[in-house]
Amino acid sequence: MVLNISYDDKRQEDEINNFVGSSYTFWQSLKMRGSGSQKLIIKQSHDVFKPYLTQRNSTKYCNIELRPRGIGLRFRFKLEAIGWFIPYEHLEIIFSDNHIHLNDTTTQYFMQLEPSHRSKIDQQFMDKLLTLKQ
Repeated sequence: MVLNISYDDKRQEDEINNFVGSSYTFWQSLKMRGSGSQKLIIKQSHDVFKPYLTQRNSTKYCNIELRPRGIGLRFRFKLEAIGWFIPYEHLEIIFSDNHIHLNDTTTQYFMQLEPSHRSKIDQQFMDKLLTLKQ
């Protein structure tokens, strides 16, 4: 599910929460030592994301938020915030030290991501993601 999440909308928030679960509380996030990824660069994506990612002279950054029943991938487009939400049962992950490939098996949307400042993907985050996906 790809949504513009720039503005607070109770119906949209309920729809997201029903789809991938509510965000972890501060204490839950603290207990699991964080629920967000490092800053990632979007290298490749499905055509549905192209209108949001085609800007000249601009690197597109994103981050991944872990949720109880799925993930939320968020990135900026001009002044708007865009979210892509995927339940764990529809999520396919391929990763190595220097990239992550996320695929939604129902829509076939995908993104290939690389770390922005570090040379490797944060292994602790990937372990949490794979554990929650099981």
